[in-house]
Amino acid sequence: MVSNATREIFKEFNEAAQVFRDLPLDKKTIKVITHNDADGITAGAVLHKALCRERLPVHTRCLKQLESNSVRDIAKENPEIIIFSDLGSGKLNEIKNHLPEKTKVFVLDHHQPQKAVCNGLIQVNPHNHGIDGAREVSGSGMAYLFARALNQNNKDLAGLALVGAIGDIQDSSGKLIGINREILKDATDVGMIRTDQDLRLYGRQTRPLYKALEYTTEPFIPGLSGSEDACINFLDNLDIPIKENNELIMLADLDNDKRKRLTNAIIMRMVENKVPSKFADNIVGEAYTLLNEERRTPLRDTKEFATLLNGCGRNEQYSIGMAIVLGERSKLFSKSLNLLKDHKSYIAKCYTWIKENHERIKDDEVLYYFHAKEDINDNVIGTVASMVLNSRVLNPIKPIIAFSLTTEGDVKISSRGTKELIDEGLNLGKAMKFASEKVGGEGGGHNIAAGAKIGEGNEEGFLKYAKIEIRRQLSV
Repeated sequence: MVSNATREIFKEFNEAAQVFRDLPLDKKTIKVITHNDADGITAGAVLHKALCRERLPVHTRCLKQLESNSVRDIAKENPEIIIFSDLGSGKLNEIKNHLPEKTKVFVLDHHQPQKAVCNGLIQVNPHNHGIDGAREVSGSGMAYLFARALNQNNKDLAGLALVGAIGDIQDSSGKLIGINREILKDATDVGMIRTDQDLRLYGRQTRPLYKALEYTTEPFIPGLSGSEDACINFLDNLDIPIKENNELIMLADLDNDKRKRLTNAIIMRMVENKVPSKFADNIVGEAYTLLNEERRTPLRDTKEFATLLNGCGRNEQYSIGMAIVLGERSKLFSKSLNLLKDHKSYIAKCYTWIKENHERIKDDEVLYYFHAKEDINDNVIGTVASMVLNSRVLNPIKPIIAFSLTTEGDVKISSRGTKELIDEGLNLGKAMKFASEKVGGEGGGHNIAAGAKIGEGNEEGFLKYAKIEIRRQLSV
């Protein structure tokens, strides 16, 4: 049953789409500004495709994050119509203050919005309706719902929106929930998606089983994630061969007996390593197959598709990721596979870094933190923070803050929490915004995952203010 909050936001999408249709659109280029991760790339591509179908000229650009300087740079272009997707709600004042008054602005974002009065600016944000943008709808979902309101024929873009949701880890409970469920229904109704109950391993259709185990991080499997040798030995002890008839075995190749044995053994491994059973059980859940994509390719599975896009994002090859979402399946697709390979290899190195530098993770009263310096690319520092927290080797459970140096000489910060901490009142988006602004930086995001950028040398001050805010939120 559709909730009242969902009905209200759907109504708001219809109203926003009507405002858009009523604009004098002749010969006006519409600018779409979106984020550079899997969710943002998919959001931008969904909007790009929907607008092209309306025969409208559109220019789509990806940003690592929307900062005050980038808003000023966009303003210099004197855009007539601009759509911010998967970003913008945290910079409403800057958008209103710097963009020309004549610019018609639409903000379709799922991050926590800045409190601001912006007359004339059209914003649709789930948080304004009491809907959790970190778990119930992604940036690409917001883009899709606007596209659907614009034209019901855009329901065939629902499957792509779910790739963004999976890339944003919105299936962390084992399945998609909230508005994502409504989008899943659209994708199923048009024959784009099949939902299966399965082990939630990365690469279930395209990667050898032992590699699928090795690369699984959500949830993190102690002793297996990041270690090829350990995964091979684990399967050997279960009498599950890694090859059959000289062909490597994929998860999809397992019969019910082997699948059950493997599932039970993984859950037991996690429980034995003090991973709470409710998190261990999350290794089993819904898997989403894109039926219009070729079998045995990374695009067939939503999780693999999202990882491929993150590989494009990490290497700052956003246009390649965008082209793949828009349907490119030739030369650029081959390039994206190479980027995916590099990305996965880099993530494997990050596993090793975590194991070899565990002493650099500091317990600081109400939070954990570590500074990777130049050791870890700032584009993936959030992923590494998630790995550390999801490994559950840190006890008691607290939020974690990770620092990394950027190529520009700034400090990128990523923070991650848990559902239990959110239930207790943690809001990392507010904490990152508060602490970063106190030291002259910028920040924001979701309650469970947020980020910031500050000047090098301000880390100690940032931690001081982050602890003040987190202590206030958790009443400790």
